[in-house]
Amino acid sequence: MKIAIVHYTSWPVIGGVESVIRQHAQLMSRHGHEVTIVCGEGAAFDERIQTLVVPELNSQEPLVRDSQNEAYHGRHGQSYFQILETLQNQLGSLCTMFDRLIVHNMFTMPFNLAATRALSSIADQNKKTIAWTHDLAACNPDYKLPPYQLFDLIRERQSGVRYVTISEARAAEFKRLMASEVDAIIPNGLDFAGACALTPEVADLVRDDLPASIILFYPTRILFRKNIAFALQIVSALRDMGLQVRLLISAAPDRHIRSSTEHFAGLKRLAADLQVQELIRWVSELFYVDERQLHSLYMVADAVLFPSRQEGFGLPLLEAAAHRLPVFCSNIEALKSVAFPGTLLFDLREAPTNVAERIRNAFDQDAIFKRKKQILRDYSAERLYLNKIEPFFQQLL
Repeated sequence: MKIAIVHYTSWPVIGGVESVIRQHAQLMSRHGHEVTIVCGEGAAFDERIQTLVVPELNSQEPLVRDSQNEAYHGRHGQSYFQILETLQNQLGSLCTMFDRLIVHNMFTMPFNLAATRALSSIADQNKKTIAWTHDLAACNPDYKLPPYQLFDLIRERQSGVRYVTISEARAAEFKRLMASEVDAIIPNGLDFAGACALTPEVADLVRDDLPASIILFYPTRILFRKNIAFALQIVSALRDMGLQVRLLISAAPDRHIRSSTEHFAGLKRLAADLQVQELIRWVSELFYVDERQLHSLYMVADAVLFPSRQEGFGLPLLEAAAHRLPVFCSNIEALKSVAFPGTLLFDLREAPTNVAERIRNAFDQDAIFKRKKQILRDYSAERLYLNKIEPFFQQLL
């Protein structure tokens, strides 16, 4: 499908709507659509997505400002009609080039009434225009819209336009204003990987686990004293309790210790015996863990699991604190000395099932963890695209 996304401005202009446009365009492109941004000011941000600049869409263009000044004095003048004619000529061709026009905010905001009129005329003729509605100026007293009939354009539902609002609250405002229901409510989504600056490798590694799994991270090398076997047993116990869990181990065998490779093979055999091999990710086998990858692993983790038998200091506990992660670690002296209040300390003589039960209880009581998982379930940009945006496009075919 060929899709045009239309707005006053686009990236690199900074704004909430511009951020949503960029996100939507990349999602649509990634899922096989041919996307063009049509804006009054902007630049290309993705080689797969064309950006077409039409200056007459920009509310800061001198001629547009003159036109708006005329409108706020209750009349359409020469500037308005000049912009309207230009946009009708330029944008009219979009009807034959694109299968969908997605117009962000321009049908409900007063920043360029000539552009809104031109888009309304196009929609009335072709009936494939979507008004993606973030705001309704007529419902917001901050905008102080004049009572002139010219502004009814953004106070009334336009023929041939399908309206989407980004929230129930905006849908209720729309209903009060337009005396009709919106066609869909599609909330803004969070691009977790982008917001957290994840590397592509780590983002792919946990893509399916983020919404529902407990993601534990053990930053370590493959050494006997790191007690990785105990971590595997804890994961097995958590699995047996019915929890979805994933353990990321940054491990690589220590090249200075000959037995490290043999120990690694033994850990893999143990994981197979416990039937948790699908729940464990030996990250260093997948990609080299440099500082960027390490940061990303901390960002996707829900907690750090650190059951080491012997440490000189315990730097990962400080790194976990810097990333605001809870820590579940052995109560050896070196770790106790750097552990912050709230750290879950366990005795290495405890049964793995007991430790797992304490970890489960910690997550049951962790409001931040629950809120994070809810956000990733309900507001994931990728999920919203697949579950709401793409189906809405298909309904209009």
